[in-house]
Amino acid sequence: MAPRKSSIISYMDTHRFVVREISNAIRKFHDEKRPFRVYHGPTHSMRSMHDPKAVVHTGDLHHILDINTESKFAMVEPNVPMDRFVKETLKYGLMPAVTPAFPGTTVGGTFAGTAGGSSSFKYGFFDRAVTWIEVVLPDGKIMRASRNRNPDLFEGMVGTLGTIGIATLFQIQLVPATSHVELMYLPVESTIEALDTINRFSHDVEIDFVEGLIFGQTAPVYGVIAIGKLTRTRTRPERRFSRARDPWFYLDAQGAGDPCSVPIMDYLFRYDRGSFCMGRYCFGRIPFRKLTRCIADRAMHSRELMRTVQSLHWGDHFIIQDLVMPMESIYNTLDYLEKNLDIYPLRLCPIRQFPNAAAIMRPNPRNTRLYMGIGIRGLTNETANSPTAFKRAHRELEHVVHDLGGLKWLFSKNFYTEEEFWTIYPQREYEALREKYNAQYLASVYDKIHESERPSRLPKPQGFWNHVFLWTSALALKQKQGRHAGDFSPNLSG
Repeated sequence: MAPRKSSIISYMDTHRFVVREISNAIRKFHDEKRPFRVYHGPTHSMRSMHDPKAVVHTGDLHHILDINTESKFAMVEPNVPMDRFVKETLKYGLMPAVTPAFPGTTVGGTFAGTAGGSSSFKYGFFDRAVTWIEVVLPDGKIMRASRNRNPDLFEGMVGTLGTIGIATLFQIQLVPATSHVELMYLPVESTIEALDTINRFSHDVEIDFVEGLIFGQTAPVYGVIAIGKLTRTRTRPERRFSRARDPWFYLDAQGAGDPCSVPIMDYLFRYDRGSFCMGRYCFGRIPFRKLTRCIADRAMHSRELMRTVQSLHWGDHFIIQDLVMPMESIYNTLDYLEKNLDIYPLRLCPIRQFPNAAAIMRPNPRNTRLYMGIGIRGLTNETANSPTAFKRAHRELEHVVHDLGGLKWLFSKNFYTEEEFWTIYPQREYEALREKYNAQYLASVYDKIHESERPSRLPKPQGFWNHVFLWTSALALKQKQGRHAGDFSPNLSG
């Protein structure tokens, strides 16, 4: 059954009031031609916040207004986290077509960040399931946009980081859900075998989820392809990833165990504990064992680890990047990453590209049908100790990604020059759109994502575990050894 009509009306009245307040605040900035930033709460972005006084607060937009079981759509405000959104839709046997693996990611952030998931080989990026959005424009005007109504605004909102307008409401198409996912791990011994396996299952209509993990040539298994299928009954022994005593997903996959049945919430947010593999780096001086992971479990979930990364300024040392590459460039990309970074594991996520997609910040230079997302989380001896090496590693990665016809998502560190940036993204179309919707006075996408030249910041630990990790992390150990010309390469198995 859908939410009670009275609660829908109440939420909608509240929504309209909050949007009017946002509109009024933006109109004042517009009248003064004063750029502003949007603040909606904690974020996974590595970008820093500027001018805290020129801020539009949207934190009150955190409600699910409606779930329509007949038409299979939901009306959702932007600050609803994905775990709450999925939990509510599952009550009606439905779920979003694409769900990012981190539960704290918000609906608005998932749309603006053009996020994908292990079902993206079938459905594309998350925004493909969004049928329309409500937008407050930079002059305070409130509009709706879809692929048929104001399509340039709709596509322009994807990935432009609030420099065209502020999305305040989403209608999202849902798909049928089940209680479990039947999960199978397929070990692979080479890049070619991994790509062939991913490509084969990406064309299998019976499969619902496909992704890969690459552990490298020196690991017990080079890589594992994880294949999932929705099932209404528990057909295999159950395995979970959400409890303190459960394995982290990437460690479980590395063991390449027998097929299992995973509860749907545990599967969709399988990377929550350990935040993919970032939690591993908290254990430099602490043994990385099942017992220690269990003891520190409260600090090992992605929301808490995100706060650790931000308060300890790990973003100044770690390479935290997501790439999207054409399939024909994947072999060369992985070869470069192995020879130049040697950071493992890598996450591979095939993503369907639709021919009529027209998002400004997601160009398709190779006109390919299937992209591959590559998630990189880690650090090297050089990036841990040298800001110069840190920047150089990012600059080289930016050049390689561009040369191979791919994109690097903008939520993390970016060192492009302005000229380079606008050779990748269509500046003329972007500026024309900003002029049409009165956004010229706002900071541009490049202004928001460019990493300013500044020294690495000192950690400001917040909370018990952050004080612990300040001294026990792999980064702390690596920096100490670096001062003594030592070397440290964290073992990612445990």
